[in-house]
Amino acid sequence: MPRDIRRVITGHDTEGNAVVMIDETMTPDLGHVLTPQGQENVRLSDVWLSQAVPEDNTGNDDTVETKVTLEPPAGGAVFRVLELPPDSERNFDQMKEYFEKMGAGDRLDGQKHPGMHKTKSVDYLVIISGEVWLILDDEEVCLKAGDVCVQRGTLHAWSNRTNEPCLLAAILVDAKPLE
Repeated sequence: MPRDIRRVITGHDTEGNAVVMIDETMTPDLGHVLTPQGQENVRLSDVWLSQAVPEDNTGNDDTVETKVTLEPPAGGAVFRVLELPPDSERNFDQMKEYFEKMGAGDRLDGQKHPGMHKTKSVDYLVIISGEVWLILDDEEVCLKAGDVCVQRGTLHAWSNRTNEPCLLAAILVDAKPLE
């Protein structure tokens, strides 16, 4: 089973003092956590959603929504954590439904890999634990714990060829798509 990630979000009280406004464990029952049907060992957890960049730090409302979408909002960004099990434990037959649940069924191009897709975002990724292969059109790169990647709107997929889950953190920022 994927890990439950704890998120701690700060804000300000009425006197302007720094306070913790959210301290929760992100579990599959929350709307901002996606565990796809048929893929209970995959978890995508949205930590924070910015409707615009630069972000507005006034107010203490939780910005994550009750539905996970693949891409950040237009002009915005999303911070998320993804746990990918080994490929041997994935249910790739459910990939289309997984992407449709995120409103991105049309983003899949599963010719080279069932999860090949393209987004209109710049994605800043950090591998927290494990390792994962970044699959591109004509090359593949193995990313290990501590490695970072900037994925710039390219057609790509993720493949975990080990026996352990891979945990990665990502910040997706809306970008102009390549023509």
